[in-house]
Amino acid sequence: MNDSAYQAAALFVDALARLGLRHACVTPGSRSTPLALAFAEHPDVADWIHHDERSSAFFALGIAKVTRTPAAIITTSGTAAAELLPAAVEARHAGVPLLLLTADRPPELRGIGTPQTIDQVNLFANATRMSLDVLLVDMPTGEVEALAVTAWSEAVRRPRRPVHINMAFREPFVPTTLDRPRASVTPTRTTDPVLEEDELREMSSMLGAKRALTIAGPIDEPGFPDHVLALATTSGWPIVADPLSQLRSKVSDLVLDAGDALFAAGRLPAKPEVIVRLGATVTSKAISSWLADHRKIPQVVVDEEGRDASRSAAKVLSIDPITFVRSLQVEPAPDEWADQWTDADRRARAALRGSPFPSEPAVVEILAECLPIESVLFVASSMPIRNVDRYLSRVDARVLSNRGANGIDGLISSALGVAATGRRTFVLAGDLSLLHDVGSLATAVRLDLPITIVVVNNDGGGIFSFLPQVALPRHFERVFGTPHGLSFVPIADAFGLRAVHADTADRLASELALPGLIEVTTDRAREVELQARALERVASS
Repeated sequence: MNDSAYQAAALFVDALARLGLRHACVTPGSRSTPLALAFAEHPDVADWIHHDERSSAFFALGIAKVTRTPAAIITTSGTAAAELLPAAVEARHAGVPLLLLTADRPPELRGIGTPQTIDQVNLFANATRMSLDVLLVDMPTGEVEALAVTAWSEAVRRPRRPVHINMAFREPFVPTTLDRPRASVTPTRTTDPVLEEDELREMSSMLGAKRALTIAGPIDEPGFPDHVLALATTSGWPIVADPLSQLRSKVSDLVLDAGDALFAAGRLPAKPEVIVRLGATVTSKAISSWLADHRKIPQVVVDEEGRDASRSAAKVLSIDPITFVRSLQVEPAPDEWADQWTDADRRARAALRGSPFPSEPAVVEILAECLPIESVLFVASSMPIRNVDRYLSRVDARVLSNRGANGIDGLISSALGVAATGRRTFVLAGDLSLLHDVGSLATAVRLDLPITIVVVNNDGGGIFSFLPQVALPRHFERVFGTPHGLSFVPIADAFGLRAVHADTADRLASELALPGLIEVTTDRAREVELQARALERVASS
């Protein structure tokens, strides 16, 4: 029997392991047997087995997001490969490195009606940095190793991206021996980016001694909070901190955690002379709208992707924000500038506190008080991340969310990927985001991962109650509100996951110490009223 398919796959996997790959997510399939066995046999790579490809891909996304290094996803051919697209799209827009390894028929079996065969070449199109179609068994050893180096290097190159390798295999798939070949590759080194001298002079001149406001968007890079805070200390620039900037873990009056409420309530203490925006688009729609409406104030965007969603920037620097803040030296702003903002932020935060339970703001406040140091809070898109933005003050946890493409799918699977790396993981989910990924509750039980899921159940799409669609009374509830009438406690019980309903603030706080699912029931109409009252208090603070 010919073992060439397995040998080629095993060499490829060993090369990736030597480059730093530590996690692979595998779903069952025949065509992918050589790859699955190669990962199962490698001692340095944890192989996480999943029953469906979509959940497997989001699980890998969570691993790659929290470790900031590539995770691999292995599928068989056909629609199994297509299931990776949602996670690939999220990874593309969030700058997360993934290795999408799809098994396929060889060229002679394509396009002739062979079962379980679709066109997988460049299947993920613009979601990947690179897509290759290869027949491993026809490649010399050196080319197999070079393929691994290229895939890894392209995935980790900044900004990070998914990479797709479509691998054709001919039968037989099952080898006679599982002897593992050894690769001879070495990890590649990357050079740090540099801010050009002319750009540095321009920025120093443009920003020096100005009443500048820093707006830090979603950035999860080691050292970023410390470097931004160091710049704020020397420049006197207050920082409006998105919850995904990781800056709310810092103890400093210069870090403003009530920025969304200040902008939404029109309670800005003073108008900045210039604005420095770091990273991706902020969660707060109020801030983004204000930026779009105040184009006359010079705005500098510093973002690897060069994103300017409000289309209001006077200058866009497509560079790593850490490089920018480390390089910049400016004359400080007047002393009273930062004081005005820190005082306004303090009063706004006080006005936001004390929401009654059960309510979504109260859930966020309790989470902030109870999350252990160095834990991870994974937040659903839609209302949960917006509530975290408005009501989460200082927190010792790392806050993550799938905000690249802002979808609600794959939430629990992504968080399980985080938990798989050994981090104590908490999830703040909406009911619809949990429904999207409810099958992942079985994965949590099967893999025995220590995860605590808090689901805010408002029986439908709560965010639409804050949007113009609410003015469509004949169609709103059925088309947008979409009530489901479900409780998640019996659903979790059916999967074998510990689950409780928290009807008091004390019960929620005590249950957070244990893995499992905690359901909090809220009312959509009441939430709208509570949010309106909170902004009224901020406006009058």
